[in-house]
Amino acid sequence: MRLAFGLQTRHRWPVELLAAWIKRRSIAVLVFAGVVTALAASRLPLDYDDDVVRFLPQDDVEVQNFNAIMKRFGSLNVALIGIEGGGTLYSTERLEYVRQVTETLRELDVVEHVTSLTELAVVTGKETGQHKALVPRPVPSDPERLEEVRDYIQSLDYIIGSVASKDGTAALLIARLDSGGVSTTKAAAMVRDAAERVPAPGAMTLHFGGAPFIAEAAANGSQRDLARLAPYVCGIIVLLILFTLGSLKAAFVTLTAVGLGILWTLGLMGWLEQPLTLVSTSLPVILVALGSAYAVHLLVWYLEHGADPDDMLKNVGWPVIVTALTTMAGFISFLAMDLEPMRSFGVQMALGTGICAFIALVIVPALLKHFPLEPKATSSDGSRWLDRMLSKVAMSCQRHRWPILAVAAAIALFFASQLDQIRTSMDTKAFFEEDSAPARADDFLVRHFGGSVFLQIYVKADLRDPAVLSRVAAFEDELAALDGVTRVESISKVVAIVHEGLSGERRLSRKRKEIEQFLFLARQTDPAVGLLVDDAYSGALIQVGIGGFDTSKVMPLTQRIRELAAKRLPRYAITVERGDEHEQAVIDDASRRIAGLLGAGTSAAQVSAVLRSAARADAAAIHKAVSEVLQTEVVDEEMVVLRAGADVDAFGRAIAADIQRFAMTAPLFVERIKAVADPSELSNPKVFLKGARYVWRQLEEAVAPVVQGPVTEALRALTAKAPKQVKLRVAAIVDEVMQPTWAIGTAAPPATGQASAIASTVSGYPVIQEAMTQSVQHNQKFSLLVSLPLILLIMVIVFRSLLGGLIGLLPTTLTLLVTFGLMGLMPAELPLDITASMLASIALGVGVDYAIHFMWRYREGGTDGAIQTTGRSICINAAEITGGFVVLAWASIVPMSRFGLLVAETLLVAAAATLILLPALLDWWQPSVPARRAPTRGEA
Repeated sequence: MRLAFGLQTRHRWPVELLAAWIKRRSIAVLVFAGVVTALAASRLPLDYDDDVVRFLPQDDVEVQNFNAIMKRFGSLNVALIGIEGGGTLYSTERLEYVRQVTETLRELDVVEHVTSLTELAVVTGKETGQHKALVPRPVPSDPERLEEVRDYIQSLDYIIGSVASKDGTAALLIARLDSGGVSTTKAAAMVRDAAERVPAPGAMTLHFGGAPFIAEAAANGSQRDLARLAPYVCGIIVLLILFTLGSLKAAFVTLTAVGLGILWTLGLMGWLEQPLTLVSTSLPVILVALGSAYAVHLLVWYLEHGADPDDMLKNVGWPVIVTALTTMAGFISFLAMDLEPMRSFGVQMALGTGICAFIALVIVPALLKHFPLEPKATSSDGSRWLDRMLSKVAMSCQRHRWPILAVAAAIALFFASQLDQIRTSMDTKAFFEEDSAPARADDFLVRHFGGSVFLQIYVKADLRDPAVLSRVAAFEDELAALDGVTRVESISKVVAIVHEGLSGERRLSRKRKEIEQFLFLARQTDPAVGLLVDDAYSGALIQVGIGGFDTSKVMPLTQRIRELAAKRLPRYAITVERGDEHEQAVIDDASRRIAGLLGAGTSAAQVSAVLRSAARADAAAIHKAVSEVLQTEVVDEEMVVLRAGADVDAFGRAIAADIQRFAMTAPLFVERIKAVADPSELSNPKVFLKGARYVWRQLEEAVAPVVQGPVTEALRALTAKAPKQVKLRVAAIVDEVMQPTWAIGTAAPPATGQASAIASTVSGYPVIQEAMTQSVQHNQKFSLLVSLPLILLIMVIVFRSLLGGLIGLLPTTLTLLVTFGLMGLMPAELPLDITASMLASIALGVGVDYAIHFMWRYREGGTDGAIQTTGRSICINAAEITGGFVVLAWASIVPMSRFGLLVAETLLVAAAATLILLPALLDWWQPSVPARRAPTRGEA
């Protein structure tokens, strides 16, 4: 009787000891398996970690800035609830529905506050600070009253596009979550459930957008995919094993082994208190596909060689151990990644792989001792057709070595030439299919509210300083003019709107106390102001809407905004007296901003000429306006009583002259009129001051049309077609230029005067996506640099040959070139994302398994021996893994779907490359164990 195949190999003695030990302790092994299974099951189900911040590279400076800003302002916890109807929003039933949804959400413990059209009020009433509700309570039922409500809301340009759509068909609720001990995903689910429970009139539709709902959709989708696809993966693997091995019991044993491996792995995660994440939810499906390989290789030998568990273990045990080690090495390389969840996933998959291999090597043989399977009939030659075909292919490849290698080199060169076309994409929207609820919500937000993607610019400064607020607003003007920016929301805009409600003029105040008052009123009107400025008014967020997330457009726009912030947002702001020293810079700055706001067709030179025309204001007309106010308010009404003999006309001429040269201010006017006031008037300073300030305000209103007349008239033609908010902003900029003091920005603190420092940071999801893109590229490169030498080292040690190790890596190297070359050929369909960044390590760790099995048998039986003993196992395993991963194509999370297809393609190509390239290469390798003839079926 011939010696068993490879009996004299020096590596055999450990598995012989293992086989003997299992034979003696098989009952104990099965009891141990039962105990471990019970302990593992006791820790299920696992918790789910929905913290998307953990998927950011924490060492990245941009990510650290983002985390600090989001923690300070809570922007990650803002949920957007869109309400859309088939017709007008302004009906009693629909406005009541919006109010009911708002009130329902406010009652939730996880909701801090809700900004809604039906609950918002605007500050109005001159200097009284009254609040007027946009929608009365109760909602009017009279059609004429409803029409008034609609007209009033639609006239408020800062409301339209913010919480109400321009076409009057949609509303947006902005809910800030305060989940406390509840995860963001669960909080979002509670908000969704509560909103959907409110009975909706007619064809009203709810849309859920923003970071919490994206996280919820991703988490729920991945877990649904796990529950939905796992049975299909198991079913396909069972069918393939049944078809290839012809044994239902073998399929059951394989599935049992993998099921135990998954259960033990998840149980171990539970005992180690490691939750599931968006990535690790795929662990069971991946382990089903990969972990079954070990049992398959063992069972193929078992069924083909007399159904002897000891013989099976002695002959296949070492290759299974080595392939498990290389697969584990591939996953261990994830430790080189800078994303903590990916590092954890790598360790979890390495442990899972080791557990699956342990179960195949220990539990399966013990199980087969007590529940043996019937070997395949040795007389059945029909079952050998695959072996014969593979043998013919191998021999042909061996004979035609150079053409085969030439074709392989051509394939490698072609796909290598496509590598520079690979597109890295971290598009959040791309997580979901086109017709999914998150995609529809994103489309809704883009159509009606400028999108849900915002860039945040954090400004650290004293926001109560008029000079700071003015320069921040000036920077925002240039932001708004950038192509691609859909909206700009900031605290400066809020202050101007409150000022408009109190005075009728939408401009920034030039008084610190007024700014503090406006900020206080704004917070009372809408707590969501806290998303724009902190409680100490020392930090603010400029929210820059950039529409939907299209990486090709957003990244360049983000870079332009960075450059603009560095160039136009000064490091210091200061208020200076009007003078020739600053005039050129002030007018140029205002002209550029106005031209940008008005858009194409208006140049900065045109606007500059208009602004300079202000110096040509009619002196006589100014004097006339001043005289009329003084006559009415001082002489007739005696708001300030002048001393006897005071020359009102001379006083008026002096005031008019100062106004014409933009040198008159409120404090200066008070001092001037104080000098001519009756002594009795000054006996009560408060009354005098009140009267003097009143007269100054009347003067301002009277002379403004005269002073700004030439400018206003010239700008009227330029702004004729501009939206209301643009016209108001242009008027405010012109007003700033006409003032006797200017707020200017400087790169260094001035030698004189008190300047306020300004620091800025550009952050937000687009910046984070860029950091993630760089992280994915980094992870792909470094995980490959770790896994490649580690796997090569294992192969060199196992085969005692550097040449053997290099030859064994060639099929997998070709496979990697093909896979990544395909990604370069189809960059839009197959981008490099966070899941694809795992491909290289998985392909190396798992794809090289085929080469190890083939080379192990080659050194003991030559090419034909390798084909006869392991060729069919490679085909079975490749078909099984491909079938398992292809199922992931039906995952609702798009990156996971692409990942499944890419891994299936990768491992299928790896198997084909192994069976074609190795026969053409291995004649150059002189293995350390002499080649022996492979046994035929049934030999012991």
